Parts: sequence; C-alpha cells; structure tokens
Amino acid sequence: MGVPRWMEWLRARDPGLAAVRRSARVTVVACVVFYAARYGLGDRTVAIYALFGAVAVGGLSSVPGTPRQRARTLLAVLPLAMGLVTLGTWLAVYGWAAALGMLVVGFLVTYSGVGGPKLVGLANGLQLFYILPCFPPYAPSMLGLRLAGLVLGVVLMAAAELWLWPAACPGRYEDRLARAGRVAADALYGLAADPPRRSDPALLLEVSQALRMSQVPTDERPVSASARDRALSEGAGHMRHLLAQTGQLVEEGAAPAEPAAKGMLLASAAACEDVARALAGRAPPPVQSLCGAAVRGFESHRGRLHKAGTDSATMVRNGAITLDITHTADLVVMAVRIVLGASMPAGTASPEVRGAFWYAGRSTAELYYRRVLAHLTPRSVCFQNAVRIAVALAAVRWVVGELGLSHGFWALLTTLTVMRTSATDTRTALRPALRGTLAGAVVAALILYFAVDTPTVYAVMLPPCMLLAFASGSVLGPGWSQAFFTLTVAAAFSQVARSGPELAAARVLDVLAGALVGAFVGLLAWPHGGTGELRRACARVLDQGTRAVTDVTNTITEGMRVTDALPSMRLAQRIAEASYAQYATERHAPRREGAVSDTDFQVIMLAGNRVITMGQVLLDNCPPGALSAWPLSAAHLRDAAQRLRLSTLPFSCDLRSGRVQPAPVDGHADDAPADSTVIHDVCLASAGRAPDPLLYYAVDAAIWLASLQRAIGAARTSRAVISTTTSPWR
Repeated sequence: MGVPRWMEWLRARDPGLAAVRRSARVTVVACVVFYAARYGLGDRTVAIYALFGAVAVGGLSSVPGTPRQRARTLLAVLPLAMGLVTLGTWLAVYGWAAALGMLVVGFLVTYSGVGGPKLVGLANGLQLFYILPCFPPYAPSMLGLRLAGLVLGVVLMAAAELWLWPAACPGRYEDRLARAGRVAADALYGLAADPPRRSDPALLLEVSQALRMSQVPTDERPVSASARDRALSEGAGHMRHLLAQTGQLVEEGAAPAEPAAKGMLLASAAACEDVARALAGRAPPPVQSLCGAAVRGFESHRGRLHKAGTDSATMVRNGAITLDITHTADLVVMAVRIVLGASMPAGTASPEVRGAFWYAGRSTAELYYRRVLAHLTPRSVCFQNAVRIAVALAAVRWVVGELGLSHGFWALLTTLTVMRTSATDTRTALRPALRGTLAGAVVAALILYFAVDTPTVYAVMLPPCMLLAFASGSVLGPGWSQAFFTLTVAAAFSQVARSGPELAAARVLDVLAGALVGAFVGLLAWPHGGTGELRRACARVLDQGTRAVTDVTNTITEGMRVTDALPSMRLAQRIAEASYAQYATERHAPRREGAVSDTDFQVIMLAGNRVITMGQVLLDNCPPGALSAWPLSAAHLRDAAQRLRLSTLPFSCDLRSGRVQPAPVDGHADDAPADSTVIHDVCLASAGRAPDPLLYYAVDAAIWLASLQRAIGAARTSRAVISTTTSPWR
C-alpha cells in the first residue's frame, strides 16, 4: 500500500487526522515531562504524576471548544485536580476509607456532567486524579512531589493545546441558526411578493434538520447550563417551528392576500434577516418592534371578513398560520438577543413571555445550580449514571484492597473504560477490552522477560506505544487501544521500578477484576440504560402535555384558574430530553415487532415542546374566559382537547409497558373538529358583527390541537416528523 493510499485510508477512518493529532500532542507532552523528571531530575514520583497528569487531561479527557477554550478549561480544572490528588493521598491509609472516598468522588465527578459537555469530557480524567494516589504506599510526605508532577503535566498539556498541532476549531451552532434565518427570510419575502414567489420546501426542511442536535457534532452542541446555550437551543427550536409553518404555506401555495397579513410576513422576514446578520457578526442584536407592530396591525383588521364561506375560511386559516410565524419570529429575536449578550428590552413583551426566558441575565453558576437540583432525582439518567459508576468504582476499589492486588488502579481504569449506561453496551465494551488487554499483556510479558534490566528498551518503547494507544481506538477499534495502553503502562512503570513478567500478569488480573465488577454492577443497577427511562419520560411528557393542553383550553374558554400544568410539563420535557440524549449514545438490541424501540421518541418530544410554546402564547394573548362568548367554538375546542387526552392515554400505557399498538386507521378524523369545524364556526360567528380579534384565537387553538393530534398519531406509527411540531432539543 503506497503512502497516498495509506493516508487516504487513514483520513477516511480519522477525518482531519483529529485522533492522530490529539494522540501526538499527548505523547510528546507526556514523554517529555516523564523523561525530564525521571532522568533529568531523577525523581520517580514527579515522573509518574507528570505523565499521568498529561494523560488524564489529554488522553482520557475530551474537552470541546477552540484550542484557546480547551487550554483555559485545563488550567481552570487544575485546582480541582490537585484537591483530588490530595484527598486520594490521605485516604489511601485504609482500604475502606479509599473505597468510601471513591464512592463520593465517583458520584460527584460524574454527576457534575449535567452542567455541560466540558464537565462530561473531563470526568474520566478527574476520576484518575483520585484513583492514582488512593493506593498504597500511604505516603503523605510525598504529596508535594505528586502535586508538582501533576501541575507540570497539566500546564504543559494546556500549552500544547495552543501551540502543538492544535485541533481544528469546531463549527459554530450560531452559523447553523444564521443560515436557517437567511433561508426563512428568503421564503417569507417570496410569500409576501406580488405575485408570490415559491421557495424550495426541501431547502426549508434541510436547514431545519441541520438544527437538530442529533445532526450536530458534539463540539458544536449548545447543551450547557449557561444562558447563552439555553437561548441558542430555544431559539433553534422556535426557528424550526417557523420554518415548518412557512413550509406549510409554501407547499400549499397559500400566500395570504390581506395587506395586514403580508405586513406580518415582511416583518417576520426582516426579523429573520436581522437574526442571521447579527449571528454572523455583521449587525447589532436584532430588535422586536417590527414584529410587534405588524401583529397589532393584523389583529386590528383580523375580524373584517368579506363573507362567510370557503374563501373566508381559507383566509382565516392562512392568517392564523402567518400570525403564528410572526409570534415565533419575535421569540427567535428574543432568544438571539440573549445569545449575543444584549439586554431584554423593557415593554416589548408581556411578563409571561419574558418569563419563558427567565434565565436571561442570570449567572452561569446560578443556572448550573438549578440544573443540578432539577436532575437530582432517581428518574434522571444523569443521576442513574453517576450512581452506577460510583458504586462500580467503589466496589472495585474495595475488592482490590481486600485481595491485595498490586497496581490496583488498572482495575479502576478498566471499570471506567467498560462501564456504559446499559448492560448491552457494557458487554459490547467488555469483549474488546479483555481481548486487547490479554494480547498486550502477552507481548509485555515477553518484552519484560527478555529485557528485564534494560531500561533503554522501555524508554524507546514508550512513545510509539502511547501514540498508538490513543490513536488506534478510533482508527482500528477499542481492542487495539487497550493492547497498546497495556504496553504503555508496562513501559512506564518498568522505568521507575524493576519489573518482570509478573507485571503483565498483574495487569491482566487487575483488568479482569475491574471488568467483572463493572459488568456486574452494570447488570444490577438500571441494566436497560436510557431506554427504560426514556419510555417512562416520554409517557410523562404525554400525560403532562395533554393535561397542560386541557388546562390551557379550559382557561381561555371557561376562565378557569391557571394551574401548574405548564411548569410541570417543562420539567417533564427536560427529563425526557436528557433521557433521549443518553439513549442516542447506546447500542440497542435488534428490534422486535411492536417493541417500544420502534416508536418515534423524537416526535413525542417535538410535540411536547409545541405544547409548551403554543400553550404559553395562547395564555399570553388570550385572557381567561375570552372565548366563552362564543359557546359553539369553545365547546368544539374543549371537546378536541378532551379527545386528545383520551386518545393519548393508551399510548402512554403502551410506553410504560414496553409495547406499542398501532394507531387506529381512522385516526385522521380526530382532528377535524379542532381545525376546519372551528374555523367554520368562527366565520359564521363573525358574519355581520363588529370585528373582535379575540374570537380568532379560537382558530389559533384549533390549529394547535390538530397539529398535536397528528403528531401523537405519527409517533405511534413511526411516520415522518410532523412539520407543525418543533423542539429546541435534538
């Protein structure tokens, strides 16, 4: 195989040579600090801790962001790393104390990942900082040397992130949102043109799909607890709904003919264009005055229909969709202002709408604290994962202490490697880990046998083995990574103490202990991973969502007191989104017919978000009991909301039980009274009367209920995502 073809093969398996570059950075830094401390300073302790300090933050951690951001993150985490090394050093005196400390540290470090991808990426590295010193010898007098080596390795690794083959900067999620804004603006301008200009519906769908988190690389996903990431995620969700509603008008060729409706289209297009320019850095943060003025102008003319009939019904429907687009554009503008650090303009939104962006202006520390509390429940996958890993690590530490295994930290490293969120994933990771370790141990035993007193062999062997240990995983598979990591550890420890073939045997024994205990804990504690919790979370979304729909409908038609249904729905939605994020990373067994894994979970969450967004819009704009003056329309809306709840109950039960029955064949009839019938009622009620814009919120509610009914049916039958639902997550 020639060099060009070999490089082509490597780039196909490692795009941009990201893994090779990262492995080279870790290898250079770790080997330089190790050789400098071991042979320059003659200090074995500093050498080992400098080596593993670089390996922990460079090889075992994956920090998203630009090179500068990664360097800052590594330096920021250094005090915490020093604290973990200190704690591990002092607790190593007793095995039970070290195991108890491992339980607490394992849980806190893993659970801290609820705050965002940076903490998730650092979890394994931070665990290593406690694991390495919590084994004999109990030597608090050597703590200073350990910390010195740690600081040396981490600081040089941070410098290498900036200057030594720095990784390419990840793309910006803002650019995806900006592109969606440009496409939406062009389509809206086309609908408002005279004559209307038809845009490409496929392009609208393409930019909408590009905003889904499952289509975004991990480094680009705005999933941290900060106000910026929250606003980016929420703004993307509103933009997806705007694109879906715009696409509905484009596909049906239903450009509104009323001047007031065209004014809303132009205002929405201008808002989307301002959003795109601001996110691209070519304009100041967008303002909301245009959308608000256009909405007020439309509502003042909304009730002036020429006659009752088909044309009027079409006009009402298109006007309602256009109004929804304009309200959504207003929400996108508010979200983007938060992203860009602009203040929330006073008086441009109702207190209720401003309440939806409650996080604006709040510190990241406060928002992180709120997220930690929200996930502190056994129903949270993040909480479950933290408990599983903590129990497994503590159990392995106790077993290693009781059996007196030498180099016991290898067992804990293996547990970190094989532990997954489901028993299936753990078994999948276990096989290559054991095969790779066994192969590496055999080779290491041969080398240690023939070169037992030749440190030069180990010094030459260390760099290539380390390079392959961190690069081969993504190129050749995890088994190769384990094999080369076994050789790396053998080469490193053979240079600080006299070793023989027994070192390889100890490595195999420790790996077996760590793998078996990890697999056992993974089998007992939540063995189904995110799947079981996702089913229950989606069932809660359906239950809370239909309850919120009924509550909102009764509020605007009867004047009932607003309950806590929407806040409860928001909490259920956050838990479901966290469960789905975990579920998407797992391997799953082959699907059986009728199994819940055939369900389109994404559609359920999309519908859940639509309950929140449109439900809040109706409450913000339609006072309690406003539709009670039109009892026919109000009755149809309450009936549609009740049917939605009743038709969803069997689906919720199926999700909890693990099997889903097909949706009724004639389910399409369920949405008729919630759409066409209500619009017909509104047209009849408006004929010959003075305009009353409040009446037309019945149309908004009808379209909302119809879209939710179709979404639930689509989720049960695994059809494509319904375009009238949206979500800021995934």
